[in-house]
Amino acid sequence: MTGLHPRGVLDAPPSSALQSGVVAAIDAVARRNPSSLALVSPADSITYGELAVAARNRGAALRRAHAGDRVPLAVLADGSVDAVTSVLAVLASGHPLFAVDAELPDVLRAHACAAVGAVPAASVTFDARRDAVVDHEGVWWESPAWDQGLTEAGRPTALDTWRPALVALGPGTTGRVTVTHEELAASVSDLAVRAGLAPGTLFDLSHPSASVAGLVGLLAGLVTGCTVSAPGRGFPAAV
Repeated sequence: MTGLHPRGVLDAPPSSALQSGVVAAIDAVARRNPSSLALVSPADSITYGELAVAARNRGAALRRAHAGDRVPLAVLADGSVDAVTSVLAVLASGHPLFAVDAELPDVLRAHACAAVGAVPAASVTFDARRDAVVDHEGVWWESPAWDQGLTEAGRPTALDTWRPALVALGPGTTGRVTVTHEELAASVSDLAVRAGLAPGTLFDLSHPSASVAGLVGLLAGLVTGCTVSAPGRGFPAAV
């Protein structure tokens, strides 16, 4: 639950909710409010219950496909429900995430991936159907699909906080910027506090989801139970 911050805005989720990473914090939101809308885009929408199960199952598939390595996995960040699910799946898998700008032409996407050593997460085939049926009694996470996802992708226990969560293109000789799980959780929590995000808030992303700032905004909305609006949807901005 969120509480009142001394500055008069809502606190971010308590540290216990984020200490296992942002995916575990989103799982906690899904357990409380499985039928609440997590994301809306011009083409689709998804509830927190559906998103949590789908992300865990995809994370399990990625973990099996890339067992034994820590290669960054690239996701085409176009603001769609499928893309956001894949973003969370990569984070759940324990691999570093590389978000690729959907507006880049194919040759530049390939160049960007090569620059950070990433391979496409899309090389793993996912079932496009909903991964579980969400009921209104709040017991959806006891379904076989949820149990399978948690067992294979790892239960939401603390990740090694120093491991990379995100990689991005940056200046310098390496051309690569790394954000650890600890840094990501701190940034997400800080933004949630500053923006006063709360469950049910309609939250427009103000940055492209392929940027680090955009990813932090997306995750801040999700860990606090907001309904995140992808660009192009006519919801008023919360900040």
